[in-house]
Amino acid sequence: MIRSQRLMFVILAATLAGSITFAQPGRGGSQWLTALADAQRTSWIRADDKISVESMAKPGFEPQWKTKLDNQPRGAHGLAQGVTASGVTLFVPMSLVAGSSNNVYAIDNDIGYVVWQRHFDVAIPAATMACPGGLTSAATRIVRLDAPAAPAPPAFGGRRGAVGYRSLLGEPGEGVPVEGRAGGPQRGGDPSGAAPPAGARGAAPAAARGAAPAAAPGAGGRGAQTVERIPGSPRTEEVGGQYGFLFRPSGVGYVVSSDGMLHVLGLASGKDMQRPATFLPANAKWSAPIAVGTTLYTATSGNCGGAPNAVWAIDLDSEAKPVVSWKTNGGAVVGAVAFTSEGTLIAAIGAGQTTGDGKANAIVALDPKTLQLKDWFTQPGAVFVTGPTILRHQDKEIVAAATIDGRIFVLDAASLGGSNHTTPLHVSKAVFAPGGAVSGDALAAWQQTGAGTSWILVPAKGRLPVGSAAANGPISAGAVIALKVRDAGGALSLEPGWVSHDLSSPATPLTVNGVVFTLATGLPSAGTGRGTPAVLHAYDGTTGKRLWTSDKAMTASASPGSMWSGLGQIYVGLQDGTLHAFGFNDERRHTGGQ
Repeated sequence: MIRSQRLMFVILAATLAGSITFAQPGRGGSQWLTALADAQRTSWIRADDKISVESMAKPGFEPQWKTKLDNQPRGAHGLAQGVTASGVTLFVPMSLVAGSSNNVYAIDNDIGYVVWQRHFDVAIPAATMACPGGLTSAATRIVRLDAPAAPAPPAFGGRRGAVGYRSLLGEPGEGVPVEGRAGGPQRGGDPSGAAPPAGARGAAPAAARGAAPAAAPGAGGRGAQTVERIPGSPRTEEVGGQYGFLFRPSGVGYVVSSDGMLHVLGLASGKDMQRPATFLPANAKWSAPIAVGTTLYTATSGNCGGAPNAVWAIDLDSEAKPVVSWKTNGGAVVGAVAFTSEGTLIAAIGAGQTTGDGKANAIVALDPKTLQLKDWFTQPGAVFVTGPTILRHQDKEIVAAATIDGRIFVLDAASLGGSNHTTPLHVSKAVFAPGGAVSGDALAAWQQTGAGTSWILVPAKGRLPVGSAAANGPISAGAVIALKVRDAGGALSLEPGWVSHDLSSPATPLTVNGVVFTLATGLPSAGTGRGTPAVLHAYDGTTGKRLWTSDKAMTASASPGSMWSGLGQIYVGLQDGTLHAFGFNDERRHTGGQ
């Protein structure tokens, strides 16, 4: 009954969305706009009105729904992290989920209903371990450079509106918040129609009347994220001010298909809001993209599709969509690129043979507009295996990244390696015993509210070093290791904090309002055995006390990099295409199970 009512509501919402859509970043709506949560790639949601250490210590957090998607995995790649948007079609919160086989799904966060799905019908070469092909990473949306703690959004009707729904009239004095135009919801449909020419009826989106000019492409600084229209869309006066052409960046998501084309998809319809633009070489392997201001960035590695080891940027606000790149001329770019709060792009470079002024075993800082090299840190023995994670600790921003031998390097974002480019702020001891490895290509970080204590979280495979404390039991397969950032007279160090339970192939953890969620991704089935299923755990982020576990709720292994959060829930994508949602019981309970 509830599910059928929900379906009728979604259809009604899509009908009305031709004139009204409500998602608006920075106003208590979306919380997970890009892979690893924010521009600093911390996997940290600062505030949540449902999840807390206190609430997780009580009963009620449990499976909410599961939905089977038709994506076929390519090697280890299956479902990627979703990106969230509350109130896309009236009051329906959604997540945009990319699947490795050139699929994109819009999922109703409340019940798991597939509002629409999009398949990019392009040829994909056979997958290899090094070059899986297809969509190798997540979708993204425009994010802020800095990530302040979000104020609690206003409630709507005392129900799930408390986590981000907006009223029909918007805030006092703002008028109706017209932000998008949608097509109808589709179950299994393919809304792939190309955008019509600018100026035609049904053309690409235009800016709202009186909107401020968009920020300069690639511009750094705290104001660079202020954008009043979809980058690249014609302004209202250019299309005659026709009704129905009002769009904002909150109303779209950005996806790169396997042929290297960038797609600007309407969140309510899945249709191309602009003509797809050439961005990357076809069949490249790219890391999680991120859109800051009016520029979208990603990195390629592995020479897949002939793409060099490079960082790429595309100008979203130009009709020509020009692309610039910076080639490492050395090692592969590791993980996702990140941004300081002032707009500098930070990337980690792994091992490799360098030519000319190439970089390997390095952390580099690039100008966000030109991608010119600004600064770097390097040490011959520092073979980086994770992308950078950036966290503000007291009066400075620090960059953390892990090396192949389990050490964590901490750098000053303002001067990565000092005047000689080789001096870190601190290097930790190895967090795992010989034979272990960092699990995943990203660390996580968070800071205690009020206390000012900063934490670095490391997903690791293998045993702990001799003498390491393990209050949650012996570690043989792997664990998430929590390190506390200490500051003694300006000298930073990382000290042992706590260690999770034994985890099989732990994913990069995420922190929601002081609760650290860890995922044992498990092992996929193979000819030698049935594999092991994924298990989700929740810990008190300051003490390491386990607050909750999903136990046997999931029956298959998880796709790498498939866990995300938003609107009071945690989502996990499995290798078999099943998407699970965990949260507190409310009107959504089990209405979306399939």
